Amino acid sequence: RGSQSSAKQWLRRFRHHYNHERPNQALDGKTPGEVIQN
Repeated sequence: RGSQSSAKQWLRRFRHHYNHERPNQALDGKTPGEVIQN
């Protein structure tokens, strides 16, 4: 049984991966973080 803090930690890691590490086809293979920085 997971705790609320472990769920928040998982969500934080997922959000970082989604926004800063995962290439996005709609963004020409760039990550959302790369697009925002430029």
